[in-house]
Amino acid sequence: MAFIGNSPLFRHFRTDADADPEALSRPQRDDVLRNSNSGFLGRLSHDVFKQDSLARQLDSHHITGIAFSSVVGIGIYQTSGEVIALGGPVGALLAFIFVALVIFSVMRCLAEMVSVRPVTAPLIDFPHTFVDEALGFAVGIMYWLANCMSMVTLIIAAAMFTQYWPSSLGMTSATFVILLAIYFMNACGVQLYGRMEWVFKWLKITMLVGISILMICIKAGVGPGRVDSNFELSPGYKSNGFFANDKQPAVAGTGGRILTVWTCTTIAMFQFMGGEIVLVTAGEAKRPLRDLPIAARYMYLLPSSFYLVLVLLVGLNINYLDPRLYHSHTAQLLESRLDGLQTAASSPFVIVVENAGIRALPGFLDACYIFSALTAANSALYVSSRTLFTLAQRSSIPSIKRTIGRTNNGNTPLAAITVSFVPGALAFLAVRARERVYQELIHVMGRLYTGPMLCIYAAQCLAFLRFLSAIKFYNKTIDRDGQGYRDKHYRAHWQPLWAILGLTLCTLLMVFSGWAAIYDLSVKSPDVDRGDSIVDLVASYLGVHTSDPCDETDADLSAQPFLFFMILIIYKLVKRTRIRSVVDDMRDVWFVRYAPLDEEELARPSKRRKNGRLREFLSWVK
Repeated sequence: MAFIGNSPLFRHFRTDADADPEALSRPQRDDVLRNSNSGFLGRLSHDVFKQDSLARQLDSHHITGIAFSSVVGIGIYQTSGEVIALGGPVGALLAFIFVALVIFSVMRCLAEMVSVRPVTAPLIDFPHTFVDEALGFAVGIMYWLANCMSMVTLIIAAAMFTQYWPSSLGMTSATFVILLAIYFMNACGVQLYGRMEWVFKWLKITMLVGISILMICIKAGVGPGRVDSNFELSPGYKSNGFFANDKQPAVAGTGGRILTVWTCTTIAMFQFMGGEIVLVTAGEAKRPLRDLPIAARYMYLLPSSFYLVLVLLVGLNINYLDPRLYHSHTAQLLESRLDGLQTAASSPFVIVVENAGIRALPGFLDACYIFSALTAANSALYVSSRTLFTLAQRSSIPSIKRTIGRTNNGNTPLAAITVSFVPGALAFLAVRARERVYQELIHVMGRLYTGPMLCIYAAQCLAFLRFLSAIKFYNKTIDRDGQGYRDKHYRAHWQPLWAILGLTLCTLLMVFSGWAAIYDLSVKSPDVDRGDSIVDLVASYLGVHTSDPCDETDADLSAQPFLFFMILIIYKLVKRTRIRSVVDDMRDVWFVRYAPLDEEELARPSKRRKNGRLREFLSWVK
């Protein structure tokens, strides 16, 4: 509890008890808190927020529900169209495989570290413990901000999708209803919330399976219409994709195709992110030692597999030269009731269904998009609130610690939920989204998700490399090659290869996310306005962009390494932190005492050795 060492509350504990704060009983701690809170607001905050910990009420199926619901949003339905238009169906499939490899590398690192340290907020704890306190703080702030902005853009997208039906609510009413829905779903208590997310998971699985079957049926000839497709790799690189009357690439040949697949990878990265959310539940998991390592190993495989199958099937049914697909730097001319709702009208799945002549299904797909966006926004609020709760508990500011860092009698962090919910009000800007200034503001909020996540993933891979170095140094305390380690923890194979690969790829994606804009500026591409290229270049590194407000995954990745490193450097300068020493700072990090131990589970033989990996995975999917 070193982070509260300078607070008045900590000093009061030391004076009254002359011992560790935890030595005080709950009534004594309540008296100290009440006396330390000055004024009416201080006493009110204590009466409302009486608890200082989360409730461990989430079973394994709740954890999978929260993570799966967050990963499967609207990215697969809209981003796949842009990727196909740029790289062709084969280029899109290659990009998806490459992104899945990046996520696989990161999750292998997280799975092993959480098996050793199943603590609350592992994403903050790992870089904080194994690298630098400043890095942990930067990861926490950016992770909270990224999920808040993700929530905003998903709310906007869900509200816009409701406008498909002429008799639907207006944008203002739809936004208000969606905001209320996600707030009350989060405020109802974590056990009920986990049950809802489990239901949402199976509804989304059913939806994804149904869309996959639909694509197979259309390929087999179902529907009165004719489906035109060309399953091939684009002939090279072209900034705004290809059209039937404009197939000439700006960079032809093998080099152009490599650049195209790389650009498609930066676009597709968005929809694969979110597997790490299983670790956010660490503070509320009933059995973190048993459940979290398995969840981190397997959870991301399910949505990743669906994404690879879906992009393959839709690629077999669509012509990548179709002008209805979303093309960056190109005005979309649509003749549909979805005019202005680019994320639905330019969806490759909607285009395939329209080509097949199945009239009722576009409306059904739109309803699926609404459900996916709503539930993903709901999960984003959960993640952001738990991240903020952890940051508040680590804060040295007493007023933040005793409000945002505390929970009500039901152990629900209502203050953290409310503060994280406030940015959702920015979604009302979508009511006037046709005005350019509002489009810019809304899109900036959406772009604040993907880029920071690459910084966070790179930080986790770096933390794992330091984790391995420390284990080698303390091999007599914790032997990674021993049978005891394998029985109690998860040992990832081929390490540190996966950590190095993940760190390298995430860094390259951050550094070269703006290469397309640099190319367009250097060669003065005739298909791209110079002002748009400058905006794209700035967006790639500073997070400022102009585009369609509900398209949170536009042409480039739009990373924000500048903001991440600015927070890191400022915190490091102010707090004068230093890089953790393996010798001095990692002696006692291997045996955490504040994670609940289930002795019966630890005493049982390894599930993997008893049931096999396939059965272990299938039992986890439930």
